[in-house]
Amino acid sequence: MGLLALGGLIYGAVQATHPGLDARGLVALGVTVGLGLGWVGWLVGLRRDRPTVGVCAVALVAVCGGVAGAWASFGAVVVGVAAMCAVMLVGLLPATALAGLGVAAAAVALVIDEQDVAKLAAVGVGALFGLLLGVVRRQRRDRLRSEAELAVAWERGAVEHERAELFAERNRIAREVHDVLAHTLSALSVQITALDSIVEDGAGTDEVRAAIGRSRRLVVEGLDETRRAVRALREEPVALDEQLTALATDEDADFRITGSVRPLPPAAGIALLRVAQEALTNTRKHAPGAAVTVTLAFGEASTRLTVTNEATVRSGVDPAGALAETGGGFGLTGMRERVELLGGTLDAGPKDAGPEEAGPKDAGPKDAGPEEAGPKGAAPQTGGWRVEAEVPA
Repeated sequence: MGLLALGGLIYGAVQATHPGLDARGLVALGVTVGLGLGWVGWLVGLRRDRPTVGVCAVALVAVCGGVAGAWASFGAVVVGVAAMCAVMLVGLLPATALAGLGVAAAAVALVIDEQDVAKLAAVGVGALFGLLLGVVRRQRRDRLRSEAELAVAWERGAVEHERAELFAERNRIAREVHDVLAHTLSALSVQITALDSIVEDGAGTDEVRAAIGRSRRLVVEGLDETRRAVRALREEPVALDEQLTALATDEDADFRITGSVRPLPPAAGIALLRVAQEALTNTRKHAPGAAVTVTLAFGEASTRLTVTNEATVRSGVDPAGALAETGGGFGLTGMRERVELLGGTLDAGPKDAGPEEAGPKDAGPKDAGPEEAGPKGAAPQTGGWRVEAEVPA
């Protein structure tokens, strides 16, 4: 396209100025060559992003066009083209100055050639028209560029959003895996330890088989719990009351429900279920044999789960628990993150302390139970331990 425009420009200059060997013809030849060189310089500056070369080339085209405008209206068209190219390159004000060079060159040529100065008006109109056309084209180009940048930014934002959703889903799956494994495997570890003890004590075949059966049941329940977690990830409603009833029965805990029972959204239901499992696991770790109460309260706009255990344990049971030193220390942190992502709250602390007395949310070890609220070896809390979670559902 640029080469075709170059050919048309040279052809028009030849037809308008009629180059020859006399003085006027030599000037016309110089004008024609100048137009060709100026247009080539404009193309080079545009393609190679060299504004200085482009400005000089446009100035040459404008001057040559102004001289040609003293002889034919073709020169006014050339000055207009130079003005349009200048606006596209450097903006309106500098382009006006460059177009003024063409008008000035036309005025000088008219005076030297002793022609009617009225022809200068045609060159001025051509320059003005070229400036207006250049402004329109520049605005259109800037708008298209802005739209392209906006589209790129939108696509980049969409990619970042998908990446954030992916990370959030990974964290969600990690929490599910941690909670399911922590609950099931800790219970299985206790059962296997008990099985080892009765074998060492010389228990009978029936008693050993019963212990093995309990271990097998724990494995089956772990698989069922995994399936429930998968269903929750697939956004299936959660019957929290039924699952907590089965969980409390397995853990020999007292389960109570207040308010009108209703199905909960998957995220809210699974979050409260995981809080209950983690709290019961911590109780099994740090206060085995202690009396545990699980309370599920359905309110008008929220649902609250409370798990409490007494500080005293049954006689003959090690208060430290066989699993007190197990776990990665992320139980309480994981529970709090899960609940807070839903806009809820979680408090954990001594049973007899209110939310203000329990200390800051992040105080104490992350997986704290009754024995972990203070330094190792410290006496158990006299009032037991309480975990309370509330979600808007």
